[in-house]
Amino acid sequence: GCHNCDKVTEKAPARTKSPVGSVWLCFGCLKKNDLALVPKLNSTKPPTNKIKSADNKDRGEDDEEEDEEDRVSPRRNREPSLKAGPVSSRASDVIRNNLKIKISALRQCAFRLDMELKSCLTINEYRNVLENTTHLVENNASRDQQKHSRKLERDKKDCQHYIPWQTYANIKQQKRRMSRVKKKAPRLPSRRMKRKRVRSAHPHVSTTASSEQSPVGPPAVINLSNAVTLTGGHFGIFKKGPKFIPTPPKADFAEFQEDIRLWKNRLRWALYHKTKEPDPKAETPVTSSIEQALIKSSKSKYDAPISKNLALELFLQKIDEEIKNHKEKKVLGDNLTKEERQALQEMKSWKTTIIRPYDKGVGFIIDDIESYKSRILKEISNPANYSIVTDPANAINEINSRIQAWMTEYNDQISPKLQEWMIDKNADFGYFYMNYKAHKPEKGYPGRMITSGCGSPTERLSSWCEYHLKPLMKKLPHRLEDTSHFIRKVMQYNSRRLEEDDPKPIILCSWDIEAMYPNITNDLGLEACRKLLDSREVLEPSTDCIVDAIKITLEVNIARFGDKVVKQCDGTAMGPHHACSYADIAADLALDQKVMDENVNPFYSHVDDWSRFRDDIMCMWKGSVDELLAFNTWINNLHPRLKFTMEYSESTIVFLDLRLTKGGPMVLTQINIPKGVMKRVRRNCTEDTTCEEGFSEYKQHLLNRGYNGSLVDQAIEEARATPRDDLLGSVQKENETSQSQNQYPLVMKFNPRLPPMSKFIHQNLHVLGLTEQTKSMFHKKSLFVSYKMEKNILGMTTCNKFKEKHNDPVSSVTNASQLSSSTTPADDPSWGCHQCRKSCTLCKNFLVEATTFTSPRTSQTFKIRSHIDCNTKNVIYLMLDLKCTEIFYIGYTTDCMAVRWRNHKSHIKKSIKSCELANHFVSLSSSTHKLDKSAQANFTSDLQEHLSIILIESVIPETGVDLLMLRPL
Repeated sequence: GCHNCDKVTEKAPARTKSPVGSVWLCFGCLKKNDLALVPKLNSTKPPTNKIKSADNKDRGEDDEEEDEEDRVSPRRNREPSLKAGPVSSRASDVIRNNLKIKISALRQCAFRLDMELKSCLTINEYRNVLENTTHLVENNASRDQQKHSRKLERDKKDCQHYIPWQTYANIKQQKRRMSRVKKKAPRLPSRRMKRKRVRSAHPHVSTTASSEQSPVGPPAVINLSNAVTLTGGHFGIFKKGPKFIPTPPKADFAEFQEDIRLWKNRLRWALYHKTKEPDPKAETPVTSSIEQALIKSSKSKYDAPISKNLALELFLQKIDEEIKNHKEKKVLGDNLTKEERQALQEMKSWKTTIIRPYDKGVGFIIDDIESYKSRILKEISNPANYSIVTDPANAINEINSRIQAWMTEYNDQISPKLQEWMIDKNADFGYFYMNYKAHKPEKGYPGRMITSGCGSPTERLSSWCEYHLKPLMKKLPHRLEDTSHFIRKVMQYNSRRLEEDDPKPIILCSWDIEAMYPNITNDLGLEACRKLLDSREVLEPSTDCIVDAIKITLEVNIARFGDKVVKQCDGTAMGPHHACSYADIAADLALDQKVMDENVNPFYSHVDDWSRFRDDIMCMWKGSVDELLAFNTWINNLHPRLKFTMEYSESTIVFLDLRLTKGGPMVLTQINIPKGVMKRVRRNCTEDTTCEEGFSEYKQHLLNRGYNGSLVDQAIEEARATPRDDLLGSVQKENETSQSQNQYPLVMKFNPRLPPMSKFIHQNLHVLGLTEQTKSMFHKKSLFVSYKMEKNILGMTTCNKFKEKHNDPVSSVTNASQLSSSTTPADDPSWGCHQCRKSCTLCKNFLVEATTFTSPRTSQTFKIRSHIDCNTKNVIYLMLDLKCTEIFYIGYTTDCMAVRWRNHKSHIKKSIKSCELANHFVSLSSSTHKLDKSAQANFTSDLQEHLSIILIESVIPETGVDLLMLRPL
């Protein structure tokens, strides 16, 4: 008979052993009550849960029918899960086997569904679905963890007993450890019973609504490339975010000493000029405000004299003693794991893929280089917007000539110092790059084209235009400066709505201007700028002068991508300094003024509020949905090239990094988690409850990224203590003066191994109070440490300036006779002398990028027939003396040029006559080649004006041929 149901069966029952003896079970009881047998067979205590057994008299008719079916039905009709596994001697083994079979069945089902999904989708679509699903599962797990954390904080706040969830094994091990040290502690109430009591006393307000409102953004990384497969280390790097800075390497104490020297010089010079008696005969040069804003002053190469003020010298002496007595800290732990470090090095060496940041949001997209190139080439091949430059060699000279002609025409309105600064003799073409729009996956992640004007001939002219356009932005009534400006505008709108007797219901709607920058025609932009410039009270410089300058920047906007040099025909690029101001002025004339003019806009009465930030527009609409759709059609017909995409909602909508929600007659703002930091949470959230929810959600987000919990709590407390009006910028500080106080920061790189200079400065600050002069000039707010940022993840993995990556940078030239061979292969566009991506000292200051070089002796021009940079080995190089133009040096090295140049530089500085180059500099060190050797930075800056380097060939010697047999040409 069965030990569980006392039924007699003709088939052979299963025998199960337990600590109390052997029992017999029928297959029906074993199938139904396998999980309930554990407390019954392994313990003499009654189970905590109700289990149907032989002693339970309330067995239903369904159970008896199932037992009868088990008694009559043959073995092959029973569950296959029991049939598959062997008969176990313990009930726990039966449970384990049953679970294994079920898990195997689930895996087979998942595999079958996965294969069906792969057959229906492409590889990229399948990867996107997999990444989005993984991201959604992680969000759900994070949401559950946040809910658990809130309950834990609530219990701790109410001083209730709480037992965190643990496994049975962990609890057992913890009890064993406690028993060795002290007596067993009394058992606390169970977690489930205590939670029940807490819920009844303090009802919890559910946050499901706010969680559902947070949209699921794109993942931390999207892989569009088929060439690389991401591992756990790669995902760990990308999840840390683009601004995460890995632990820096060993500290550069030479650079640190140079920073200290410059800081001392600044303090001494400041006190010297403060106490210096003015000379009535000396003429002080007059520098205008525009010259101070645009022209950067060069750093002084000379040490300031020792100050006569004993307090300042005593303060600097104490700082030197603190640095000298400081002991370097032990090597701190790396904030990256070993796997993540290895993954970071792998990403730097990828040859066929490129990493780009999101256009909006935080994350990265990995794409093939060929796909990235095809996207940009497709944009610049459009003849409506771009035209190919036929003569790139003379293009820069033509641009400089046009700028010079403009300055000659308006000579009386531009100072001589600005005219000298406006022409950049070392200018080069700008360059194109593209950021992917990860928030538009349905369109195949389109790219936003950006033209960088850094180092271009029109960069300085663009800065001059921006200086005169930026103050006029305050005259645009509907333009938004930033998020704080928009929140202040929403607060004013809510106040106006509350004063109305019967406010009408509104619809929240937003528009996005598609490709606004290239679609603003030059005629529209110049007309808008002219009208706004004519509204100035003081017309200096004249409107024609500024408009002509803007016209030059629009018509000669030349940039390079690879071997193609193109010029933008119409529209403006996003890279120039004045591009944002220019686009705002044009959009105000083409859109804002017409929408808010009741004589032009037939729907003017329905527009309750209108705001625009660049190409994003927010509107409070008082009409119906049909009228809104008609208004959308009307604004799309305002300009032939400006097109608008609309979104609207009657409850909530996302604008910038905010979520706007209707709360009665008011519009409430809420941060769009996880965009922002704690102060942005405090600033962006209208209600305190929403702000606290934002604090808890973003705290968990930071903890998941590995941030210290105490630092996050400290940031939350500081944000709570800061008034919201201060963060919005609506209240002026009481102690703020019209003239900014002089500040003397110590600018240095942050490294935990360097001395704590902030601590040393504050400890010895009282010394400066010994004299009235130093006490008034140097105080706590004027002396502080400002840290230069180390390279972050974004800087390590991405580069805006596109450069071809080559697997074999060394050419196939084998001997010197092939250098002058008449039979040469077709020219490769990647050939030439190039700078490295790291921008080392050699490439940044001395190496000249070129595809050809000219012999200083014969004036004959040769092509460089290989791709060479500072890391290429076995190179022949040409050094040109910029002071003695007839002197040049041709050398060779079996090592890379970076190592060879360090030797040259060291021998010149230490006057070691190791080669003809060093002999030349040593012999003329007191006349032509007089260099400042007091500091490394000064020496490099001076040497840059004396030498330039071109790598002219890379050579692989034949087998058995010594490279030293080759002589300089």
